[in-house]
Amino acid sequence: MSCTIALLIIYNHRYDKNIKRLEEIYDIRFSHIYHIVPFYDGDLPNVIPVYESSYYFSGYISQAYTHLKGKGYTHFFVVADDMIIHPVLNENNLIEKMGLAEDECYIDYLLKLQELTYPWRQTEAMKYKVKQKGVEAAQFLPTVEEAQKQFDKYGIPYSAIPFRPLIDIHCKYIFKYLRNYKRRHLDYPLVGGYADILLLTADIMEKFTLYCGAFAATRLFVEFAIPTALVLSTDKLKFTSDTPWESGVMWRPHYETFARQYGYNLSELMKNYPAKKLFLHPIKLSKWS
Repeated sequence: MSCTIALLIIYNHRYDKNIKRLEEIYDIRFSHIYHIVPFYDGDLPNVIPVYESSYYFSGYISQAYTHLKGKGYTHFFVVADDMIIHPVLNENNLIEKMGLAEDECYIDYLLKLQELTYPWRQTEAMKYKVKQKGVEAAQFLPTVEEAQKQFDKYGIPYSAIPFRPLIDIHCKYIFKYLRNYKRRHLDYPLVGGYADILLLTADIMEKFTLYCGAFAATRLFVEFAIPTALVLSTDKLKFTSDTPWESGVMWRPHYETFARQYGYNLSELMKNYPAKKLFLHPIKLSKWS
């Protein structure tokens, strides 16, 4: 099978200066590049304007796909605009180098809410309801029972969110947890995860973007929306742990220390890119020369 990959670069916020710089980084490596930019009103032909909050950028992908469907792409490689992909990767070797089959999808990792021992966004998940006034999204999502069957395939629990270990370890959150105790059984099965890099096969896009749109319309935070939509859309989902690569997620102050090692010089980073890192995130291009 011959693969035709579209590179979709997601901008959480409109920052037009990144468009040219990202084109310079990727245009030799990918023939089909699209910038997904909120509230864009310029005239660049490969920039797709979207209209949604960055907290729900699952909706960006849904809106962008209406411009991309039917163009013959077999895969959609979705990355953040403040992310740099390993320079060895290109449209001709991406799937092979990632160690994936052509019919497999990819996300960095999932977070099983029932197994977390630290506060994340558990209470947001507990407050979420699919059925909301003014939004007819429930009919477009799998039923709770169908979603649970799909979760079972990946060993993702949908039992109540346990409070005891969280309260014992993080006692300052006790009132926050107890206020939501009655909601510990989720209204709809949800899984968290890292939403800034995805590889999607064309055959799942209709379902995946429909679910992403439904979750965006019901204001489900993107790091629930995209992982959950992906799990519900495919039986062939792989993670960085299944590949020869390592995740390049960095948190403060690590990413600032990392940037200083390269003098915030992008050319130095590309010449001396960490060999095992599939991607680096965040790399704020406005701070790099």
